[in-house]
Amino acid sequence: MNIILRNIVVGLVFSISSIATAQTCRGIQRFCNPSPKKSGFVYNGQSVFGSFAQGDTAEVSIVVYKNMDYRIVLCAGDEELDGQLQFKIVEELSKPYWEETKTLVTVEEFDEEANTTVKKQVEKVTKKRKYGKIESVRYDNSKYENNPEFVFSSDKTRKLTIKVYIPELGEDESNGLSEDAMSCVGLLIEHQQSEKTGFRR
Repeated sequence: MNIILRNIVVGLVFSISSIATAQTCRGIQRFCNPSPKKSGFVYNGQSVFGSFAQGDTAEVSIVVYKNMDYRIVLCAGDEELDGQLQFKIVEELSKPYWEETKTLVTVEEFDEEANTTVKKQVEKVTKKRKYGKIESVRYDNSKYENNPEFVFSSDKTRKLTIKVYIPELGEDESNGLSEDAMSCVGLLIEHQQSEKTGFRR
């Protein structure tokens, strides 16, 4: 009975500490180097926050709309992680391909030597056009020295997935992090109407 009670207490302590960590992370995304008001960008409700361990990965699905500009910024509550966080923006696209089906069919052929028709089985290939999903990487900050900021325009409404990787810095007193430490990570998303190009009256 004491063992069961001890397990319940340990579970409650862990749950409370997890909730406390999440509470301390709340709102961190609003402080990820927000744009000045005069820039025109405003806070987007798809922004998120969370607490993560070293080596964790996370995915966030967002929708971007036609003729809108977006600014995405990733930041951490620990200075040691600043400039180390990696993220990719990917989009699922439909790609056509041919599916081949092979079957055996019986055909009749004329045999000149025997002066008769003979039945023969031959392989028949049928092609059918189908569509499959592929992931297209739209941006990868690891190719740009882990730049935490990315600004882009969308020419159509589309669903994107942001894949975040929290690197493993290892347990080292010099960086102030232990391997099992939880870090707050914020993903700030801002948007504004794209500027129209061309002449207007």
